[in-house]
Amino acid sequence: MNLNRKKYRRLLLVILFINIICIFAYGYYLFDRKFPDELKMQVGACADFDLELPLVAKTHVEDVSVVSIDKKPLDKNDITLDLSSPFSVELNQSGSYQVNLQFLGITLKKINVEAVETSKVMPVGAPVGIHIKTRGVMVLGTGKITDVHGNTCEPALGIIKSGDYIQKVDGVEVSSIADMTKLVEECCGAPLMLTVLRNGQQIDLQVIPVMTSSGQYKTGIWIRDDTQGIGTLSFVDENQRFAALGHGITDIDTSLLIDLSGGSLYPASVGSIIKGENGIPGEMVGTIYYGQGSRLGTIRQNTSVGIFGEIQSSMWQYDESRALEVGFKQDIHVGTAYIRCCVDGTIRDYEISINSIDYNSQEDHKDFVIEITDETLLEQTNGIIQGMSGSPIIQDGKLVGVTTHVFLNDCRKGYGIFAETMLEAMEDW
Repeated sequence: MNLNRKKYRRLLLVILFINIICIFAYGYYLFDRKFPDELKMQVGACADFDLELPLVAKTHVEDVSVVSIDKKPLDKNDITLDLSSPFSVELNQSGSYQVNLQFLGITLKKINVEAVETSKVMPVGAPVGIHIKTRGVMVLGTGKITDVHGNTCEPALGIIKSGDYIQKVDGVEVSSIADMTKLVEECCGAPLMLTVLRNGQQIDLQVIPVMTSSGQYKTGIWIRDDTQGIGTLSFVDENQRFAALGHGITDIDTSLLIDLSGGSLYPASVGSIIKGENGIPGEMVGTIYYGQGSRLGTIRQNTSVGIFGEIQSSMWQYDESRALEVGFKQDIHVGTAYIRCCVDGTIRDYEISINSIDYNSQEDHKDFVIEITDETLLEQTNGIIQGMSGSPIIQDGKLVGVTTHVFLNDCRKGYGIFAETMLEAMEDW
């Protein structure tokens, strides 16, 4: 009997130990999500913090004159802050610092703090037509062909892969489906050497075209050379560079980010709205104006956090009087904000709620959750719909983010990406 009691107690202790570990791990996960790995602060501006945490922050500065704590100059190079009490920090010149968050002398997290100058951009919120050209021709996949003898074959199977970019055929550059088709037809069945870009590496692959019953030569490679659609222009900076969408343009068939050789922005208008429903995303149905002289700008980059380029048209060039300061991550808070978009022919600001914030999201375009609360916008769209991606999000007079995706199970809600993340990506090219 005593032996069974000992085993039972041991089992209880093991279960208790496991529960403690799980609680600690979950608590650390929540803590990590609520504190950014990187923090930007405006040079010369005093930032107030009231974290109410039983932690200590420690860092070291070479020059005590560059930092003020609670509006007082430092008297030593090593800084220790009690995060359980309110405090303020002012950084007086640009630079980077590493801050260690500690509990009982154990470092739980390292935060990189960077002092930067203020950035201002002009939020837009207008629908635009987007047309991009792929870098070479993009491979969607391979298919079977019936040859001149009635046999079924797949010449490119196991050679060409979905997501490849064919850049040359027998040393001749190709940039369109027409280029590719012409060179295949002219080969008379001889093996073709395809120069392909795959995962950033250029490789040569040989494919032997097959003659079909119509007398044409084909490789069975399904390809695309461009794509187009409607999105929202997010903002323009003082150098006439623009950002849009808040997420990258992916191929509808392969779901891969499109590697582009260039592209253009065009004016667009919204003709009708397909309202969203839970489980079914809504959509802006509009017209893109490709007429001569209507081009708004040039697309230079397609990244996971948005598309970027230069504005050429005077329609959306930077206007200082309409510019707003870009808010940092720590400026965003749960509560009321506004989304700027155009669903009825006029750009308006509609009220939303920021419900939660993930400072270290593992996905580039899911930094915080928003919910449409404006009754007028809900009446028009039922929530967030396709085409609204890129709509600026404004809180406390600052541009804090951009709309990215809708929740399929609740079309009133969606994700936003930090404005500072998009601005960093735009400044990288």
